[in-house]
Amino acid sequence: MSEHRTGACKPWVARAVCLLTLVACDDDRHSPQLGPSPPASALRGFPLDQPIKITLETDHGNIACELDAGRAPQAVALFVGLATGRARWQHPKTGEMHSEPLYRDLTFHRAIPGVMIQSGCVIGDSSGHPGYRIPVEAHPDDAGRLRQPGALALARYTPPPFRDDPNPPPPGHVLGSQFAVTLTDMSHLAGKVTVLGRCQNLDRVAAIARTFKQGQARPRLYRVAVTTEN
Repeated sequence: MSEHRTGACKPWVARAVCLLTLVACDDDRHSPQLGPSPPASALRGFPLDQPIKITLETDHGNIACELDAGRAPQAVALFVGLATGRARWQHPKTGEMHSEPLYRDLTFHRAIPGVMIQSGCVIGDSSGHPGYRIPVEAHPDDAGRLRQPGALALARYTPPPFRDDPNPPPPGHVLGSQFAVTLTDMSHLAGKVTVLGRCQNLDRVAAIARTFKQGQARPRLYRVAVTTEN
């Protein structure tokens, strides 16, 4: 993206910026139809005044995380809705609508050892989206949260235009289904991604990043289990 100045950055920093800032689709895949916001009912029954506990179930073991709905209500509603099936989503390649959880049997399609891992794309090539677009929910302390390893964040992408949309968003200023877990200081992304919460079990996150190789079998995300509900 033109807004990122990577010339003076360390190589891994420049790569991380590219990985968390997803590129636009340039083919004829279906435009999103669902509109700008996930259903409010996605968080019904969850204790919004305390962290929502989730588990990333992977082929390298479980990764425990907590979501903060108070900080990022739209992003957390989308994430929980896609994890539980409460939010219907549109397959970006076929245009078909789905009611089952999106975060099932996916891959970690991008990773940098020691830096981050990324998943949440139903196609597996970083171009997938759920048919929703939501804005970045930024906070003054995002830099501090992203400075510490274990930040869980929704990644940006540039969506294809929504049908009958007279005011399309600027490129790169919306979020979809793809998310990342960080392993190092990513504070340069403050205000450019939405911090959902934090993850533990960073040894497993690091193992996923180490085993990731382009062109080979990628690490698997079996599902995102939401374990806190009233």
